[in-house]
Amino acid sequence: MRHLDRARRFIGTALLWFLFGLTGLFAGILVFPLLTLFVRDTKKRQFIARKIIGLFFGWFCSSGCAMGVFAIDIRGLEHYDENRSLLILANHPTLIDVVILISLFPQVDCVVKEAVVRNPFMRGLVGPANYISNREPADLLESCVAHLRAGDSLLLFPEGTRTERGQPPALKLGAAEIAVRAQADVLPIVIDCRPQFLTKTDPWYWIPEKQPRFRIELLSPMAAEALISRQSDNQPDRYRLNESLSEIFSSCSVGV
Repeated sequence: MRHLDRARRFIGTALLWFLFGLTGLFAGILVFPLLTLFVRDTKKRQFIARKIIGLFFGWFCSSGCAMGVFAIDIRGLEHYDENRSLLILANHPTLIDVVILISLFPQVDCVVKEAVVRNPFMRGLVGPANYISNREPADLLESCVAHLRAGDSLLLFPEGTRTERGQPPALKLGAAEIAVRAQADVLPIVIDCRPQFLTKTDPWYWIPEKQPRFRIELLSPMAAEALISRQSDNQPDRYRLNESLSEIFSSCSVGV
């Protein structure tokens, strides 16, 4: 029975990724060009584009759950306020973390990798959505800070890449630097997936023996100043904040 269940989840995974790519390609070739053509107001076009992407990603998540490919358990959604500017920081154990989070928070800003912009299945989506590009790393910090100061919310993965299998999250200083400069309120999100699935070293077709279960837990928002004050040494604020964030994310368990 375990072999049959694994085979069923392999077929479901292959079908899910095929439909994801096909839908993304269709939206990029037809839907979003029409949106750009008929909606001239930039802000309105951005809102509609992000709404469509959120629905698309939500469809992916609900379809994956319905097919039994994975399960998703979300806790603490009451801590998110769409009318409040928040720096949303999450650890990054799997490939689809961003898909799950954008399905939950479709209107937040996020940083898009240059590889996504070049991807034929995704590049047609990210333009009208006006996400922040990492094409110019020198301007990236200031752009993120400006969005937060303007009252927007921003989603970042402080590790910058997926967590190494079996290792705790290794946070880079960029997110802490942004939080300090913007004097942001930080909303930590702890993501756990058991058994491990779609990690940095796993191809899409590697299927674990048991159904992967995602646990997405939103913690209470905290002011950056409060997180800095947890550390009593004389290091610069960004280092002290990064240390506090590392302590928070170290509470997440590595899937087995």
